[in-house]
Amino acid sequence: MTRLGAVLLTVGLLAPAGCGPAVDSALGERPTSYPAAGQLRSDLTGGSGSLEAQLVSRSAAAVERALSYDHTTYAADTAAAQAFMTPAFAARWADVAARLRPHSTESHARVRARVVAAGVSGATSARAQVLLFVDRNLRTTEGSEAVGGYAVATLSHRRGSWLLSGLGLGLPRQQVPERRPVPATVLAAATAVADAYQDIDSTHARADVARVLSLASGGFRRDYQRAAGELVQRVVAARASQDGRVIATALSSLRGGRARVLAVMETTLRVPGREPARRLVRLELAMVRTPTAWLARDVRVVPQP
Repeated sequence: MTRLGAVLLTVGLLAPAGCGPAVDSALGERPTSYPAAGQLRSDLTGGSGSLEAQLVSRSAAAVERALSYDHTTYAADTAAAQAFMTPAFAARWADVAARLRPHSTESHARVRARVVAAGVSGATSARAQVLLFVDRNLRTTEGSEAVGGYAVATLSHRRGSWLLSGLGLGLPRQQVPERRPVPATVLAAATAVADAYQDIDSTHARADVARVLSLASGGFRRDYQRAAGELVQRVVAARASQDGRVIATALSSLRGGRARVLAVMETTLRVPGREPARRLVRLELAMVRTPTAWLARDVRVVPQP
């Protein structure tokens, strides 16, 4: 897909084939195909000894185990998930699992969860929180369904190991702030990029494009600049606007002057004559350190089933 197509997809003005329900484009026909722009590379977690790598690996294994179960092996699945948890959280998890078991048995439920990306949103020596992009496949007697979203795992450091002490499909009430200077700076820069990338309004579209370009670098900046003219024309012609709100960001890897960041956003697309379209967007941002700031060298949408 061209950079223009990817940009229009991201601002909601095109809908990807095979990436969610078919929706007529506000600006014309949908493309007939869309490559999986969010497929992640194997280098996401950085070196095996980094804090990010340890937390990502541990949380991904724990969350996949906790959110996957089969009605025929329910007790064993629950016990396997508890092995990744602190004693207190394991006890709470057992209570939740017991309440859900009758429905699982009745509906013959089978759930498989897969973590497609993860990053650290905040960490201290004792506690950490990890943002995970999770795709789930649910099968019951009523049929099957694939859904994509995100989860936030809280981990506590106990006896030399990181154990799951909280898990939610949304932001926790108590968040672990990122106080490490470099990661905090990278996350702040990536938040600004994600916010700019998802915001555009027909009344000031050129200014919105200029904002993205001011935060971009390298090939991403060149490609976006090439697509900007037609993007502005289409947005103005449709009298469209989109507002994006960053829900969470997390650091996937940090290697010298390069970093990868995940971002979850809620966006609202408005086109005259239509109901506002709201959706969850998962982004992967590649950031590079320049003499003056951290800039984006690539932005990719991580598609949902």
